[in-house]
This record gives sequence, structure tokens and C-alpha cells, in this order.
Amino acid sequence: MSKINRAKKGFASLFATILALVTVETASAVTLDLTQEQKEEYYKQYVQIVDKAMEKKPGISIELSPMEDFPLEAWIEPKEFEARIQDMVEQHLETERKKLNALSSTTKEAVTNLNGETSKTTYIYVPDTIWQIEVTGKFETQYNPYNGRQLFANADNISSKVISSFATWEQTSYEASLIDGGRTYSIRIEGVLSLSGVSFEKAFTIEFHCNEVGKIS
Repeated sequence: MSKINRAKKGFASLFATILALVTVETASAVTLDLTQEQKEEYYKQYVQIVDKAMEKKPGISIELSPMEDFPLEAWIEPKEFEARIQDMVEQHLETERKKLNALSSTTKEAVTNLNGETSKTTYIYVPDTIWQIEVTGKFETQYNPYNGRQLFANADNISSKVISSFATWEQTSYEASLIDGGRTYSIRIEGVLSLSGVSFEKAFTIEFHCNEVGKIS
């Protein structure tokens, strides 16, 4: 069971964070002597490889140097280029995992206000910086006689905001999925973090849990 709610982005284009400027500083094992036509074909493949890598992880952006700026030793076989890009992305994701795991134990417990809205915080990693995000939603629970306990019945009005005076966060979509036999809502949120005129697309997942008496955590 899932619910999808998508909002239009507030602007037509996004600036990208530079994960790495892809040029090769060390000579390739085999120096390629390419014609202009071959260079154009290789560069086209490089662009496709970079686009594919960025599709796998929202929030990662890779800026490819213009073709005319490529030094002779930067021209390598597309398969080797793809391997280097993949290695760079994996290093970035490993850094992200380590930083977020170090903060997982400090996540605050969920709080429900008088209006029945429940808020919970989590963290996202936008290159080199950890940002705290507060997620709020309206959750309904009901007693399930078969299980002999309260389970989630609905989730609505999911919103999120960044806890910072230096950045803004615009939520662009969310998808709420009921899992664990109705005891957990897994919510995937996508949005845009803006800082000093530069914006970064980011996606993350947060879970809300319902205990046997209907308390949400």
C-alpha cells in the first residue's frame, strides 16, 4: 500500500554541486591518438556515463570538463572512464554512509502536537555538510482485532523542512509505503536544498513506527 504526492518544482532548472571535475591528471596506461570525430564520439559516451551515474543517486552531480579542455592524456577508453566514475561515486556514497551512521543515534524521538501532527527529525548529506530535516505528517491508527493491537490506517499531509537559518528546503514529492504488517510507514521524500544561490536535489527515506497502543515513534 502506498501513497504518492508530487509537487511541481519552483524553478525550471537547478544548479549542480560539483562532486568532481572529471579530468585525468595521470597518464592512461595507453595514450589514445584520436581523430576529432573519434573524440566527439568518446565524449558523447562520457556524457552518457555521467548521466547514468547521477541517475542512481539523487544529490550527486558530476561536472564534466568541456571537450576542448581535455588534455591528450585524459582521453581513455569509455569502459575505463566508466570504471573511474563508478569508483568516485562509491567513494562518495561510502563517505555519506559513514557520516550519517555516526549521527543515527542522535535522532530525536517523534513528537505529536495537539493537532495530531507527528514530527520526527533525520539527517541528509549534501557534499561535505550534514543537514537536519524535520518531517511532519498526520497519521491515523486503528485497532486490528486479528493482530490484537493498533496498526497504521493512513498517512497524510507529509511535509518537511530544514532546521537551519543558512539554507532552505523545498519538498517536491513524497511516497508513503505501509510496511511491516501495518506497523511502519516508510516515507521517501524528494526535495531541493538551496544555499547561497546554489540548489541541490536530494532524496531520503524516513520511517515512522506504531506500537501496540498506537503511540507513534
